[in-house]
Amino acid sequence: MNGKYDQRARTSIYETIRGRIENLYYEPGSELSIAELTQDLGVSRSPVRDALLRLERDKLIDIYPQRGTWVAKLDVENIMQERFLRLSVEENVFRKCIDAVLEDEERKIRFSSRLRANLVQQKACLSLNDIRTFLDLDVEFHRMFYIEIGFERIYKIVEAHTGNERRIRILNNMNQVAAQAVYEEHLAMTDAIDNADSGRALEILAHHFSKLKDEVDELVRLHPSYFTDESKRKEKE
Repeated sequence: MNGKYDQRARTSIYETIRGRIENLYYEPGSELSIAELTQDLGVSRSPVRDALLRLERDKLIDIYPQRGTWVAKLDVENIMQERFLRLSVEENVFRKCIDAVLEDEERKIRFSSRLRANLVQQKACLSLNDIRTFLDLDVEFHRMFYIEIGFERIYKIVEAHTGNERRIRILNNMNQVAAQAVYEEHLAMTDAIDNADSGRALEILAHHFSKLKDEVDELVRLHPSYFTDESKRKEKE
């Protein structure tokens, strides 16, 4: 029992630190102090060190022995590969989900109702300029497609390997105009499902992800300190 509790506690510490990195509370390039983390989280150094080693494998932090630990800067190549992974999986998940709900009118209505409830909250957050909560709702909107067909484990696998892609989405959507565009695409996708137009829904999804390169180039220009030197060189080419 104690072993299971210890593992859950270690996982919680890892998820807490990772969440702060992904949500940019710990900015790219900022130094992480083990002493400060242990004090802040109220835990010993051992589980914090374990969490940091996992986060290094996730390419979310850089550890330099005898020098320190830093939040990894954003690397465009890593981001593009993670976006490719997400799009490859989500295209198939969304297609399978849409095909399933369109086979049953009542199921389609229930699923659409859940999507629209999420969209009502997204719109409210935009009107209040509450971008942080909007971003959580954006994540939940996509997650609902996985859940609808029982693919939550697949969702967790994708999330575990796309931490840098999530950071760039959050950085981009902190812009009110970009967040509004995301909301409108979510709305159009839901309308397509209501109209039983699976082709249109998947077309919107592809467009939803296709803008990344232009978005990244602009973010490199606006936040150069957040990106690796290699990323900045490529942006200038």
